[in-house]
Amino acid sequence: MNRIITASLLMFCLFFVNAETANAGLESLTKSYGKAQTVTADFVQTLIHKDSGGKDVRTGNFVIKRPQLVRWVTNKPFNELLIVNRDAVWNYLEDEEVVYKYPRELADESQNALRFLLGDANVDNDFYVEDGETKGNYLLFPKEPTANLTEAKIWINEESGIISRLRIVDFYGNINDITFKNVQFDKPVDDLVFNFTPPVGVDVEDNTKK
Repeated sequence: MNRIITASLLMFCLFFVNAETANAGLESLTKSYGKAQTVTADFVQTLIHKDSGGKDVRTGNFVIKRPQLVRWVTNKPFNELLIVNRDAVWNYLEDEEVVYKYPRELADESQNALRFLLGDANVDNDFYVEDGETKGNYLLFPKEPTANLTEAKIWINEESGIISRLRIVDFYGNINDITFKNVQFDKPVDDLVFNFTPPVGVDVEDNTKK
């Protein structure tokens, strides 16, 4: 599965599914993401590659619905779709005409975003939290770092409890910086949004049978 998407989803879903924290500055998340049944938003994602210094900018939108449904769409500069539903995890790369299918058990077997969607996490249990240099931003260091996530920084509007920006650093020093816009809570979302059928003619790599 695309590690760039999952690293981003990991952090965002953490706050959505279980935003419990003893940190006073992060308490607003409990009232917003921690209690919402759905979260929808647009995003602008900037990927900064440490070795080359190159930057890639992606835009898209997503919807997350309790308890474990996700639709994460990248529409520029290419089309990519990540679906998490009750049956499987789907990653569709339109330009490459390929679909990857993963079992739901992937959530229990790896330290990735899907683990948090099942509620098996909270901020204080999984991260050391430090105040940032300005009000409303915080540094998070995972107690069990992974290749995709060694540190993160979040910017929060403490009045609304909305995360406006998220920056993730991986083991190699690459940066994944995401700005969230038009964030909405509890917008009605039909479960059909999370259904997926591979388009005719694309290759399907079914990892549920391995």
